[in-house]
Amino acid sequence: MEKFIISTDSCADYFKSKMQQENIYCVAIKRIHGDTVYEEFYDSSEEFDEFYDGVGKGKLSSTSQINPDEFIDYFKSILEKEKVGDIIHVSLSSGLSGTCNGAVLAANELNETLKGRRIYVVDSLHATAGIMMLVDELIELNGKVNSASAVKTIEEIRNNQQAFFMVDDLNHLKRGGRLSATKALIGTILGVKPILALNNHGKIVPVSKAKGQSKALQMLIELSSKYSDKSNPDFAGSTIYIARSSKSETYENMKKIVFEKYPQANVKEVIIGPVIGTHLGCGAVGFIFKGEPRLDIAH
Repeated sequence: MEKFIISTDSCADYFKSKMQQENIYCVAIKRIHGDTVYEEFYDSSEEFDEFYDGVGKGKLSSTSQINPDEFIDYFKSILEKEKVGDIIHVSLSSGLSGTCNGAVLAANELNETLKGRRIYVVDSLHATAGIMMLVDELIELNGKVNSASAVKTIEEIRNNQQAFFMVDDLNHLKRGGRLSATKALIGTILGVKPILALNNHGKIVPVSKAKGQSKALQMLIELSSKYSDKSNPDFAGSTIYIARSSKSETYENMKKIVFEKYPQANVKEVIIGPVIGTHLGCGAVGFIFKGEPRLDIAH
C-alpha cells in the first residue's frame, strides 16, 4: 500500500522533533507581536512556558491566517520533495480561522494540474489537541489504507470528537471576538467560569458555567462522562487528550482526576501552542476525546 504524506498546521501543537520523527509536514500560522512576525515550532515544554510567562506579563499578540498563495507554495514544496503519494492536510477549524479555506482553494487549484496524485484538505473543526488526535490517527493508518479511506476515517472521528475547556481570563476571548464584552465583564466580576466547547461547525460555544475554578473543573469532568462513547464509558484502551496553556494548579488537579477516574485510558498531555494560546490566555485547560456526535449548539 502506497503511503500518503501527512500535513497539518502549527495549531496541531506537536513538538518539532515529533514532526520530524513521523515525517509530518507543517505550515506555520503567523503570530504577530509588535513589529515582529513569528512562525513558531517549539520543541520543549520550556519554550511553551516561556511564551506564557510573557502572556502573563501582558505581552499580547495577534494572529494571521495563511492565504491561498502561501498554501500553493507550501503544497508545491512538498510535491517537489516527495515524488509519490497523496497529501492529506489537516487544518485548523474553519469556524475559528479562514486558514482552512485558503488551504482548500490552493488544493483545488493544484489538483487540476496533478496527474495520479491528489491533495486532500480535512477541516478538523478543531484546534490544538483535537487536530493532533486526527493526525495521530493518520500516522497509524499510513501504509495500511489508501488516502481516501484514511480521510473518511478521520472525518468520522472528527464528527464524534468532544472538546470541553475552561479559561481563566475571559478578556482574552473578548479581545478575540469570541465572547461579548458584557459577558466577559459580568463573568469576571462574579467569578463565573464558562465551560466552552467546539460545536459541529468548529466554533466556540458556551455549554455550561460554574462559579469558581473548583466547581468549573468538576463540571468539565462531568461533561466528559455525559458525552463519552456509551459503548466504552470508561475509555478503556482509548486515548484521552488533556491540554493546558500555562502551568496551573487547575490543570494538575484535572490531570489527577482524569488518571483516577479513567485508569484504563491512554492519557496524552498537550501544551496549547502560541497561536491558540494567544486567544485563550494563561490558565486554560481542556479535555478532548472521541465520544458522542459533536454538539449541535448555535454559536
